[in-house]
Amino acid sequence: MTPAILEGVRVVEVGSQVSAPFCARLLADYGADVIKVEPPGEGDEARRQGPFVGDDPHPDKSIPFLYLNTNKRGITLDLSVATGQSILGRLLEGADVLVENLPPAQSQALAQPLGMTSGSQRDIRGNIRTGLIVTSITPFGQSGPYRDLAATDIVTCAMSGLMYHSGDSDREPLRNALSQSLYVAGINAAVATLVALFQRLTTGKGQHVDVSVMECMATHLVQAVPYYNYMGAIKGRRSVRGSGIEELMPARDGYVVPSVQGSQPWSVFADLIGEEGLQDPRFASGAGRIEHGEELKALLEKGLAKWDRKPLFQASGERRLVFGMAQDAGDLVDCPHLAAREFFVNVDHPVAGSGKYPGPGPNLSGYDFQISRPAPLLGQHNSEIFCGELGYSSLDLVQLRAGGII
Repeated sequence: MTPAILEGVRVVEVGSQVSAPFCARLLADYGADVIKVEPPGEGDEARRQGPFVGDDPHPDKSIPFLYLNTNKRGITLDLSVATGQSILGRLLEGADVLVENLPPAQSQALAQPLGMTSGSQRDIRGNIRTGLIVTSITPFGQSGPYRDLAATDIVTCAMSGLMYHSGDSDREPLRNALSQSLYVAGINAAVATLVALFQRLTTGKGQHVDVSVMECMATHLVQAVPYYNYMGAIKGRRSVRGSGIEELMPARDGYVVPSVQGSQPWSVFADLIGEEGLQDPRFASGAGRIEHGEELKALLEKGLAKWDRKPLFQASGERRLVFGMAQDAGDLVDCPHLAAREFFVNVDHPVAGSGKYPGPGPNLSGYDFQISRPAPLLGQHNSEIFCGELGYSSLDLVQLRAGGII
C-alpha cells in the first residue's frame, strides 16, 4: 500500500468548534497522525452542536463534530491545571505541529508552564523546540487592537468586508450560511502549515502560523479594495437587473440559473425555454433585455415552471448554453458526476452508525483518499496514547481520571 503523503507527521490539535478542527482534519486526510485534545467530561463544544443523528443530543452524534474530526485519535486533558499542562508539554515533545484556536489570553496562560522561551507575547505560539510549527487561528490574529475580541462567524464575515458586497443593491448585505468563514480559515491554516513544514525541510526550524479569520475572508475582496484604492469609490452590491437572466429563478422542482453565456443566438435560448413570447426580437440584445426586464422575467417564470431542474440543466448543455441549478444535499448525494468521481466516502461510527461523508476537494495522482478512522469517542485513545506512547501506567491513568485531569 502506498504510504500516506503526510505519514510520519504528528499533529496535536487543541481546538474546538470549526476552524482548528477543520485544519487538523485536512492534515489528517493526507496521512498526518492527529491527536485531538478535548476537555474531560464535556469535550469539544461541537459535540453539543446540532443537528444530531436521529435527533438524539448525544455527544457522539453531533453531525458537525462527526464530519470535522474523522481520521483523528482523541484524548481528554484538563489544560487549566499544571498536571494537564505538563502532560501536554510531553505530548508536544514528539509533535511536529500544534494547531489551536484558543483565545490569546488563554493560550498566554499556558505559555510559562509549557516552557515557552519566546518573549514576544506570543505565549503558546512561541517555539517549545526549534522544529515545532504552531498554527494559531483566532478571529482577528495575534496583534492589533482587536486581538483579544471574541467573534462568531457572522461577525468575522461582516468585519471582513465580504458581507457588504454579497446580495442585491436594494437589500441588506447577505451572510453566507454554515460558518463559511471558519472553514475558509481552516483551509488557509492547513495550507500555511504545509508551507511551514516544507520550509522546515531546508531550515530545520519551526514557524508560527498566525491565521486571522477576518483576514482570510478579506483576501476574497479581489475587486473591491483596488476599486477603492484607485477610484476612491466603494463598490456596492450587484444591481437589481430584474430580467431573470443570470439570476436564480424558480423551476418546477427548485431553482435554476438561466444564462445566455456563450456564442449562441438568443433564439437558441428562447427555443430551449419553450415560451413563444421569448422569441420577441426586443429580447435579442442585452440592452433590450434590460429595458424590458420585467416582461422578460414574467415570460421566463412561465416557461421555467414547465421544467424540472436536471432535465433543463442537461438540455442547456446540449445546446451549449451555460445554465446552472441550485442543488440541495440530496441532489449532491445522488449526483452522477460526484458518484463517478467517487467523492463521497462511507464511514462507520460505533455510536452514530454508518453515513456518507464528503471526500477531499482536490485529488492527487497516486494517492487514494480514505477515512480510516471515524470521529473519536470522548477520550477514546487515552490509554493508547498516555500509556502506549507517553509511558504512563494504568494506575497513573486511574489516578489522573480520579483527579479530573483526563
